[in-house]
Amino acid sequence: MGKVIFLDIDGTIRNFDGTVPATAKEAIRKARQNGHEAVINTGREYFRIEKEILDIGFDGVIASSGGYVEYKEEKIARRYFTQLAYIELMKDLLEQRCVVEMGNSRESYVLRDSRAEYQKILDDVFKGNCMCKEPVMPVWVESLLDVPEVEKLVVFGEADTGGTILSKWGYSFHITELRIAGQGIWACEITPRYSTKAEGMRQILRAKECGREDAVAVGDSDNDIEMIRYAGTGVAMGNGTEWVKEIADYVTAPIMEDGLWKAFLHLGLL
Repeated sequence: MGKVIFLDIDGTIRNFDGTVPATAKEAIRKARQNGHEAVINTGREYFRIEKEILDIGFDGVIASSGGYVEYKEEKIARRYFTQLAYIELMKDLLEQRCVVEMGNSRESYVLRDSRAEYQKILDDVFKGNCMCKEPVMPVWVESLLDVPEVEKLVVFGEADTGGTILSKWGYSFHITELRIAGQGIWACEITPRYSTKAEGMRQILRAKECGREDAVAVGDSDNDIEMIRYAGTGVAMGNGTEWVKEIADYVTAPIMEDGLWKAFLHLGLL
């Protein structure tokens, strides 16, 4: 039986300047030709995955850090915040003067009252380092109740808010701090405890009727740690964080030094 290869996007398949190395595309295509399966496993919402990435060819997609799971073109799992948990969490984040982007597989949403602050963050943090080639602006909403089926929150706050949020909510939700360029800004992703990249993998492997030992996971950032730990073989990109490199079974070259191709070659997938 071939392996199921779970791949992060940003910093793994796609560089943060928008470049997708030709060797990364070729590695994925060749591995699939050899009988292995490739699955995107990203923190991005599904609608933020560019056509250029999807056109490489994948057997499945895990988006919103496990909130959306698709396998063989069939949606097999969706995970949302309960409305009570969502409202309680959002009220606290807003009291701490955070700017929050609320997302699902179709759209992202920001309160209209936060529009100016959100635009400033977008300009400060993502200028020249955009996660998508053409930024997709959120839908502006008047109320928290205007947002349907929230899979993931992206939270921006002042530098000293992180400790408060982590200590208060870290046991109730899955919180991953984000690496961003803006000075004095702290950011994180928050998903329900039952929604993680590892849980998305479990759903795919169950649908395929195989086990963790058949899974390979490749990533570069701290929000990839759970999937790298869950997989039978975990690979860190050479451009990854020190924590990811420490827990991985194998560290490959950086993305722009043919890191994905070299990882696949090392694992005998090509």
